[in-house]
Amino acid sequence: MQTEIPRARGFTLVEILVVVIILGIAGAIIVPNLGTRDDLKAAAAARVVMADLIYTQNLAITNQGNRYLAFDVPNLKYSVTDSGGGVITQPVEHVPYIQYFSGVGTGIRNIPNVRLISTNFVGISGAVQKTIGFDELGTPLTYSAAGVAETLSTGSITVQAGAFKLRIDVEPYTGQISVNPG
Repeated sequence: MQTEIPRARGFTLVEILVVVIILGIAGAIIVPNLGTRDDLKAAAAARVVMADLIYTQNLAITNQGNRYLAFDVPNLKYSVTDSGGGVITQPVEHVPYIQYFSGVGTGIRNIPNVRLISTNFVGISGAVQKTIGFDELGTPLTYSAAGVAETLSTGSITVQAGAFKLRIDVEPYTGQISVNPG
């Protein structure tokens, strides 16, 4: 009595070619779309703005003096300034701390294909300003062109990539930052 030895069964050449073709088609469809993900671009820009808000708040606390982010929406940029209005030096690149959007400006501090749409910083007096700051305790402030600082009542920044918008909200008193659909 002879026993039959089971033979290891592998994939045929046709099966392997079908899988490779399917992966190739999927790759051809998915890879080009990765560069056009407007939601990811807007989220990245929102993270940069959040990081700069947190940095400015921490800078105000550690230096025990007011520090500000001055937004220039028409020129698609903002800068981190000291209490005298002078732009501070970015600690890593040792250049003026100015963040550009949508290909405006040069260098590393530029977020291409994302626009700075609007800012809305309202103080307790009800006046809308373009500058948000933090005092020595980290409390958010608005700052007018006349040099008047007051406690923030509401604050938001809106960024947009393609048709996708995100709003960065800053809470009064605590300075807590959240990102919400625009």
